[in-house]
Amino acid sequence: MPKPMILVSLTTIPVSQYTPGWRDPGARSDFLRADFWRDLGQLLETGGFDMLFLADQLSIAEDATGEPAANLRAGGKLTTALDPMVTLGLIAGATSRIGLGATMSTTFHPPYAIARAMASLDQLSGGRAAWNIVTSTMDSDARNFGRPRLPERDARYDTAEQVTRAVVDLWQSWEPDALLLDPAGDFADPAKVHRTGNPLSAGPLTVPRSPQDRPILMQAGASERGRDFAARWAELVFGTGNTPQAMHAQRADLRRRAAAAGRDPDTIRYLAPVQPIVSATQQAANTERDRLESAIDLDGAVEALGRLFRVSGQADPDRPGTELLLAHRGNTGTLGFEDSLFEVAESEGLTVGQLARRYAMCQLNPQPVGDAATVASYLETLIDTDAADGFIVMSPVTPRSMVDLVTHLSPELRRRGRLTDDGTPRTLRERLFGEPQPTSTR
Repeated sequence: MPKPMILVSLTTIPVSQYTPGWRDPGARSDFLRADFWRDLGQLLETGGFDMLFLADQLSIAEDATGEPAANLRAGGKLTTALDPMVTLGLIAGATSRIGLGATMSTTFHPPYAIARAMASLDQLSGGRAAWNIVTSTMDSDARNFGRPRLPERDARYDTAEQVTRAVVDLWQSWEPDALLLDPAGDFADPAKVHRTGNPLSAGPLTVPRSPQDRPILMQAGASERGRDFAARWAELVFGTGNTPQAMHAQRADLRRRAAAAGRDPDTIRYLAPVQPIVSATQQAANTERDRLESAIDLDGAVEALGRLFRVSGQADPDRPGTELLLAHRGNTGTLGFEDSLFEVAESEGLTVGQLARRYAMCQLNPQPVGDAATVASYLETLIDTDAADGFIVMSPVTPRSMVDLVTHLSPELRRRGRLTDDGTPRTLRERLFGEPQPTSTR
């Protein structure tokens, strides 16, 4: 029997990493309207995607001067970001099977707020919620919460450990059969609703136990601390591997760390990043890739990369890419991501301009281009060689690129028996793991 592959759509507005995306004729400009999100959720559900995942940040990214003007002009990634819990609640009402992934920061959200919001989404969606645990990376986020700057990286991860423990304790404060709803008796059994014993939040939660026991835990940290955290807590891990070899190494490392932390490695799924460009024929897919590449302006791409690394002024496009990355290391707040960029720039000898173009086109991640059979075979090989358990799928243009995936790739993957979606509403946990409850409650 073919191994199923997990498909998670990474969704951000107004664009994904493909910087000209909002200008593309295939983009929709009504991303601040409810119909946009209903349509997107239904499209991805029809295509057999396991989850629509909303990335999030809590401020508009600033340049080296500390101002957001450049990002506002460019319409960069997450220049606009609707509250993911509100947005996913809307999608939950328009769908019945697709998972709903939300980002909430442990640096700025207290445990009770996270636990109640995620448990509410899980109940209202029939057990389809997932929490992407982040520690935040930008000082501008901190200023929106009345703080001058972020805590240091290790302090943020220390907080994440404490907050995640408290959130899980709150989710478990109701036993599965505590809610009675007995017309002739009690509403709930007080003996089965508990205090947490956790100093961060006494409990109990006001939301009973989830249909899937608790929401799925997700994490994308690629640093040493991030990988250790994922090994202890995460059930879905978003990788950064840009080659099959790198993916395989990351997945093996994650499983090794999980075993060292006392977990069964099979309770974790590693998702590799991909940005497929798929069409009816190889020629049509090549044409689409060339069209997307032609819309990238070199100066704009270099400016976007410079903003990301908080470079003062316009970076020199002819400068070695490794020099820029080393000179501004740590400025993105995401060391694992920076290491991946450095590896590509060093191994291929890329200039800043070349690196910027690759980044703008999302070609620092694998980008299979072709007809459905070609792209499906590429993904199958990664699954069958244990390089990945599934994929975090990025789309250059929303929703045009997603329509292409659903129209061409999804039917081919379904024909090959690779999709988990059988048309039956299930909890996200049952869909991903085949189990109604987690094998370990941590």
